[in-house]
Amino acid sequence: MLYNTMNKYIPRFVAVLLAVSLAFGSAVSVFATEDIPAADENIGEEANAEVTENASSEVEEPETERITSGFCGAGLSWSFSGGTLTITGSGSMTNFSESTMAPWYGIREEILNVVLPEGLFSIGNLAFYDCENIVSVVIPSSVETIGNYACANCNGMEMLVIGSRVKTIGKAAFSDCYKLKSISLPNSLISIGIKGFYRCESITSVTVPSSVTSIGVSAFAYCKSLVTANIQASITILPEYMFYGCGILSSVSLPETMENVSKFSFSECESLNSVYYSGLAKTPEEIQNDIESNSPESGNIGFVGTENPGGAVSSGSVSEQEDGTHTQETITVTPGTNSSVSTTVKSDIDAEEGLNPSGAEIIVNVNGENGWDEAKDVLEKELDRVSGNTSNISLNIYVAGTEEINSEFINLIAGKNVSVTIMTQDGSVWKINGSQLDAANLSGAYNLAYELSFGEAELSEELGTGISFVLRFLAPAEVNAEVLIRIGPAYARQNATLFQRDGELKRLQSVVVDSEGYAHFYLASVTEETEYYIAMNLPDAQQEAIIPENMLAEYGTPEYTEPIRYEITGRTSSWGMNLGQVMGILAAVMVTVIVVVGVTMFVLNKKKLRAGYVPQWEDEEE
Repeated sequence: MLYNTMNKYIPRFVAVLLAVSLAFGSAVSVFATEDIPAADENIGEEANAEVTENASSEVEEPETERITSGFCGAGLSWSFSGGTLTITGSGSMTNFSESTMAPWYGIREEILNVVLPEGLFSIGNLAFYDCENIVSVVIPSSVETIGNYACANCNGMEMLVIGSRVKTIGKAAFSDCYKLKSISLPNSLISIGIKGFYRCESITSVTVPSSVTSIGVSAFAYCKSLVTANIQASITILPEYMFYGCGILSSVSLPETMENVSKFSFSECESLNSVYYSGLAKTPEEIQNDIESNSPESGNIGFVGTENPGGAVSSGSVSEQEDGTHTQETITVTPGTNSSVSTTVKSDIDAEEGLNPSGAEIIVNVNGENGWDEAKDVLEKELDRVSGNTSNISLNIYVAGTEEINSEFINLIAGKNVSVTIMTQDGSVWKINGSQLDAANLSGAYNLAYELSFGEAELSEELGTGISFVLRFLAPAEVNAEVLIRIGPAYARQNATLFQRDGELKRLQSVVVDSEGYAHFYLASVTEETEYYIAMNLPDAQQEAIIPENMLAEYGTPEYTEPIRYEITGRTSSWGMNLGQVMGILAAVMVTVIVVVGVTMFVLNKKKLRAGYVPQWEDEEE
């Protein structure tokens, strides 16, 4: 009787168990994607046509015969892979020359990142000259000398971290770094060469420490966004052309040791109105006369005092637009201990209504984890000041010394109509829209570091492309973000498709690479355990590729049928496991139950047979 009952109901029990397991698996999948709209077609037909017309169908493989490794000094070697130039070892770098350029000069356009080791004593002359696609340079604390033209013409560099032991910055070392947003000169610094920061057109403030005893001619000439300068250097003569062409320079503090102002030091500084000097060599009136007589078009200096009160300094300019209207751009600089803040407010000028503020861009520089606290305090004040007058607020955060976004900072922007772009010192860029964040549901895990390398031929074949990349996030991050992966300008306007392998290979999203070589992927979470791949120019990618905002003027505004969704990758369940782990456990449980049931049936059946029982056909249910 027991045998008959088992035969009747165990198959049904197993079937029910399978159904329940499948249903639970579906529920977990729903948990991972709930509230995420399905993405069918992300781009209208007109935009699709433009993507097809502008995007190349394939990319040439990098030449295999070019040099990608070697030596660059006694005890130093270098290698290049996946856009990153890595120098290893210890010692002084070779001083290169125009006749013998750096060994990586031939591939300079492919260099996106530079990694320098602790133990490096000097950066050679012309080391990274004309490497225009480097966005960030971190000079380690072991470096004492930065050679002539070391980073000249790196006009894509936005972030620079100078090590704490640097003593010498050579001639034109950072000249023509147009996008460099800020500089922090260490207290170890002794000399700045001729044209050291010439035409660094985006720097808004500079402090030259008292340790400096020598500054070359035109050191900060044509720094067109420079608003305030604090010169504490132990010098007696301000060099010629020091701030020549700094059109919106408003406030300058001169050192006590200074005795003379050279010719043209402040020429074409039309906005200069406050000068501070507490030295004894000359009176404030004499300093004012020296500047006005030696520097034509130095502005109308309204105040020369002995003590700088500190605080925010503002300056601006008016420009005429193509349609005949005028726009006033005002830059306000607030210096800080660990961070500095620059706020740019653009206002349309109406003949009847006057100024009409239309937007604000705030640049915050954060150094280390402790810098976030000061940045938050300043940022709150800035947001309060501009939010009532502007409709478009954007924050650009440059973070040195950490790859973590401060969780309190994320809580600060959550729910606000504010867009934030964060760049770390390794070049990682993440864009976060505060209006899409709910403070109650934030995870607190925001690490932005990643690594990118070329994929092997086997991976490219599996993905169905000629060129692929392996993307590895170094820590988890769970926040809706537009993650900018820098593939390189060589891939601009081509299609990049993101995959993940978390058990099985899954296609996530296709995008158009922007003109600077960034692929903008919209991600809700990433993990260090998940494998990510990028495939270039898949045959069908053009039909669904998302166009980045900074390319809309080129491609036209797409007609998105669905909002761009933020892809959940490697998402964890409420048990703290990712979906692959959950499904693996469910499968193991199911197999275990089936084995246990099978063994039980076998044991019971064997006992019946030993007892002389012979199964009959009528025992089976018809």
